[in-house]
Amino acid sequence: MINLKKLVYQYKYLKLDLEELKEQHIELTKQFEEEFSNIIDNRDEFFIDDTKKPKKKDKNTDERVKDIYKKAAKQLHPDKGGNEEDFKELNDRYKSNDLLGVIDMAVDNKIEFTYVESDVELMNNSVKTLETQIDEYRNKLCYVWKFGTPMERLNVINTLAQHLGKRIDVKDLTEKQKKKLGLDLEK
Repeated sequence: MINLKKLVYQYKYLKLDLEELKEQHIELTKQFEEEFSNIIDNRDEFFIDDTKKPKKKDKNTDERVKDIYKKAAKQLHPDKGGNEEDFKELNDRYKSNDLLGVIDMAVDNKIEFTYVESDVELMNNSVKTLETQIDEYRNKLCYVWKFGTPMERLNVINTLAQHLGKRIDVKDLTEKQKKKLGLDLEK
């Protein structure tokens, strides 16, 4: 039970971190678009808001996820007095085969369930999935441009140039961009 508590707390922390990154991503994208508006011709084609992509349903939902989901769904269903948002979140976690996410909701709602030690691998997969999503946000161009080193920012410029299919020269950059790249051109 101690391991379960640790995993649930780790899951909650990572979930909060991911939500914070998603919110931050919206603002960073706006800043990035504004800062590079002189280079990017059609921003709508370049920037795609992938935070609203529908989640794929894993066709191989594990039986353990299904068992705990059914117990939680009985209590959280809006027809049974549950909250519609909570039920939607439970369904999203179930559809993505997120055992720890379903367990987290069961624990929060004081729903009894059983788990076995062999479930730990599935729970660890839930944690790894969140860690991967967090890494993906931290590797987005807008995030690296804001928080990266000058060398990482240079890679952002190169990636941007490749994506746009055009060369970006130093003369194309603003003074602010040059400063972020560590270019001291005032000599």
